[in-house]
Amino acid sequence: MEDKKTTAQRREELLAGLEQRLGVRFEDRALLNQAFTHRSYLNESDDEELECNERLEFLGDAVLSCVVSRLLYERFADVDEGELTRLRARLVNKRMLAELARRLELGSCLLLGRGERLSQGMKNPTLLANVFEAVVAAVYLEKGFDGAFDFIVRHFDGLFQEAASELVHFDWKPRLQELSQRLFGTQPSYRVVSEEGPAHERIFEVEVKVGERVLGRAASRRKKDAEQLAARQAVAAIDKGREKPA
Repeated sequence: MEDKKTTAQRREELLAGLEQRLGVRFEDRALLNQAFTHRSYLNESDDEELECNERLEFLGDAVLSCVVSRLLYERFADVDEGELTRLRARLVNKRMLAELARRLELGSCLLLGRGERLSQGMKNPTLLANVFEAVVAAVYLEKGFDGAFDFIVRHFDGLFQEAASELVHFDWKPRLQELSQRLFGTQPSYRVVSEEGPAHERIFEVEVKVGERVLGRAASRRKKDAEQLAARQAVAAIDKGREKPA
């Protein structure tokens, strides 16, 4: 009996440390514990009330997708649906979620069966990604949507900054050239359609054509940046299949 009490106390201490890393205080510690309970552990446990985390994974996946979609929609107002979908896939995937789980040391809290422990399941990227989703669900059930939203923003913020940097600095012109040549047998052409403002604050508006169709138009203080933004729009239009050169 004393051993069981000691084990329970150690578990409580482990979860308390976890709460500090998560930045979330749980009233229902059983819910948090469930988020870390792998199915293999149930086969070796005498606790009939204990549930595995698979249902939480399901819910967490949906909450995560919803919140990240909203954040992308708000933070990238000039990006179309196709590019938003690509960015979401870059942010919400097993590799990225496993990395976030490692940063939060979630693997140290996993409850695994003997076989999973021997095979280093606490380091398995798939299990780590799954437990991150389960934690998101636990935060959602404990703190509501606003709490889950804040939690995801806090831990995804650096990734959003990386995505924004990628969006700005990616060289879209070669990508558009490759698509245009491969799909339509022609090269894109760029044209400055307007220049406004004084010399030190000149704004260039550039359009890009593939064939006779304008597929992108953008403005920037640098002509090269305007061309990149226009090329990005054209790539998105071609990828979505809604535009074809005349």
